Amino acid sequence: MKIKNELVSIKIGKKQYDFNNLILDEYLKRLVRSQLDEKDSKLLSVETKARCCLIKFDEEFKNLSPKSELQNTDFDIGLLGSTIANQDISEQKISTEYLYSSDYIWDYNKKTGNVKISDYYGKKITAIGFNSWWGRGTVLVMAVLDVSNYNIYLQENQELSVTRKDIITTDALFYSNDKTKVPGPVHLAPYGVPQIIYQPNIYENENSWKSFNDTGYGILYSIGLSSYSDYIDKEFVIGKDVQIKNNETELEIQGIENYLSKDNLIFPHNNIYPNSALYPIKSNYKYVIFKYKVWQLVHSGTYDNTIETPTDTGYFYYQAIPIDKFGKSNISNIKIKYERG
Repeated sequence: MKIKNELVSIKIGKKQYDFNNLILDEYLKRLVRSQLDEKDSKLLSVETKARCCLIKFDEEFKNLSPKSELQNTDFDIGLLGSTIANQDISEQKISTEYLYSSDYIWDYNKKTGNVKISDYYGKKITAIGFNSWWGRGTVLVMAVLDVSNYNIYLQENQELSVTRKDIITTDALFYSNDKTKVPGPVHLAPYGVPQIIYQPNIYENENSWKSFNDTGYGILYSIGLSSYSDYIDKEFVIGKDVQIKNNETELEIQGIENYLSKDNLIFPHNNIYPNSALYPIKSNYKYVIFKYKVWQLVHSGTYDNTIETPTDTGYFYYQAIPIDKFGKSNISNIKIKYERG
């Protein structure tokens, strides 16, 4: 899997500046964590939506690298207004575009949202950051753009807007039990897929109610071996048959027996068969298949005591990778890497 920032565009009045930002390790780590647990996948620390745009003025960051750990408060302001996001999901690509406006701003130094863009006229923009969460705390920034070498200033009576576009790609073959509901690898989609399980409103009275529109998200359920990309012949359930280790920017599957080289444990001797037309053959696995179940939060209870329950929607999908990409000697210890494009 590879993630690429295709564009960060800064528009001030009629001037437009186009760049590509640095994807930080934190972004890759979230992509890994978000597919591991149906209970925790929507926590802020694993969300992959770049909902907040952060701006640093005047002073520049020193020695930025993919391993840099930045906080929201390392920036001066955050654009928290009407963030518009568009997401397109296909079998091997997720494209997400964000548009950030300056109609609502949070100032991290003054600790207030009672500010406006005109308060910052004349300031030089030195860096742009992106995160899923605007507040103070330990939720690390996902991506950063250093523009300190460019003379980009906020100018009087000129509106500021920022556009961002990310593309996530995978070369795995895709299969879903319903491509209308699940058109691509949902675990890579920041906004998941539209609500699958309908949830009625929960009312306090005819004038007060809660409505729900929770999206579906993908969680890794099992690893399979097969001769076909859309069918699992031998399945290993995560946490039961095999274990999964989070190596921060990669997943390591531990415990899959190498059935490719141990056929004698599965099949009887070739001399034992009922007739000349029926006899055992060697296994011929061609694919490693990662099975994902699609989950969704479902709400119940009362208006004052609403309960969120992660629920299996019944939809699932496969990502199939030819075994020769891993190498037969490595099939018992598979690694899924998350990289920058």
